[in-house]
Amino acid sequence: MARSFAASVLTVAGGTAVAQAIGLAALPLVTRLYAPESYGGFVVWLAWGGLVLPVACARLDAAIALPRRARSASALALGAAAVALAVTLMAAFALALLAAATPWLEGHGVAHLAWLVPLFVLQGALLQLAWNWLARTGGFRRLSLSRIVQAAVVALLSLGLVPWVGAGAGLLAAATLAGQLAGLAVAASGLAGSGFDLRVRPRQAWRLMRHFRRLAFFNGPHVLSDAAQNSGLPLLVAAFHGPQAAAYYGFAMRLLKAPLGLLSNAVAQVYYPRAAGHRADDGRLRRDALRLVAALSATALALLPVLLWLPERWMGALFGAAWADAAAYLRALAPWILSAFVAGPLGVLYLVKERFALDFALALAATLIAFGLLLGAQAAGLAALPSLWLLSLGMTAYIVASTIGEFHFVIGRGGRSTGPAGPAARADGPGRPGGADDRPR
Repeated sequence: MARSFAASVLTVAGGTAVAQAIGLAALPLVTRLYAPESYGGFVVWLAWGGLVLPVACARLDAAIALPRRARSASALALGAAAVALAVTLMAAFALALLAAATPWLEGHGVAHLAWLVPLFVLQGALLQLAWNWLARTGGFRRLSLSRIVQAAVVALLSLGLVPWVGAGAGLLAAATLAGQLAGLAVAASGLAGSGFDLRVRPRQAWRLMRHFRRLAFFNGPHVLSDAAQNSGLPLLVAAFHGPQAAAYYGFAMRLLKAPLGLLSNAVAQVYYPRAAGHRADDGRLRRDALRLVAALSATALALLPVLLWLPERWMGALFGAAWADAAAYLRALAPWILSAFVAGPLGVLYLVKERFALDFALALAATLIAFGLLLGAQAAGLAALPSLWLLSLGMTAYIVASTIGEFHFVIGRGGRSTGPAGPAARADGPGRPGGADDRPR
């Protein structure tokens, strides 16, 4: 079983790594074809969709693995798809009101792309549902293939169609949508023979959605808070400093967070079962967490001088002269991204110790602090780069402080735990969105 689990993890992680490698390999060509203003318009468009997509299914997509029977899981998946459609329609209506009430979208050159945002949300939600179904049924190879095909189509279209339609934000948006559709087609082709059943009654889907509503209640606000930070900040950067600053911000985030996020998620995947196995022993959890922080901090400290020293001429040589100034943005954001890389895997401790409310409170505080720092910088009349330095250093300080607090309030000072035994200790503890049976109670 251990070999099978490791093989599945490697399959999914390998597919994700290949997909990210395709995107990163295409990036030097993209930056040579697309001006920062065009890329910035695409970042703004993507950020609008990113505000809604993570919660389009009300997090019911994460519950697909929980029902024991395939028919029940199918009903839940179809119910989540219906929720995604309703959320998409509401997002389209809200975006239409926003476009009519303010010229802000027009000022950033994406007003003509606004109608594509709901399509991005709906396709992304359906793709996430298909991936969760494949994960439930062990279709990890097809899941990985779907991600690779998605990345390949985006790269090919965003580069190959430039001679015919021009290098603009519209082509990047269209390529993103086509990549979603291609990935969805590959994933959906694996539903046949997997037990997925379209013949479900609406009443059954409704009852299962009510049964797993706790997942939406506990996890939805947390995910929405993260989405507000990930997508809201580039929107603020664009609003305060223009689409070119948003392009440099989005570019720097993508260049650093993609590889570091892949490594951080892999570490978290391996660390989670180990931490869960020692959930009642705070001393053991503390020692393991300290070792993990030490190892990741050594990696971050080795990378930090390289990133802070990175000269503009290197960035220009790699990605084109128009993107040389992005090196300054990369330097400004490096402390924040590296500190998040170190602290990321420790987030599993909140799951192990069932400190869901504290986890959400810290995530919400991080979002509010990030917005507050940018708004304060704007009120003080700071330019784009000083604003991002303030944001990065402020968020780094918050991550360090919250990590120290995690050692004190979540895993204590050592010894054996007297708190909850963790989600694996009970058949239906507060960390579980549903009970042992998939029938609504």
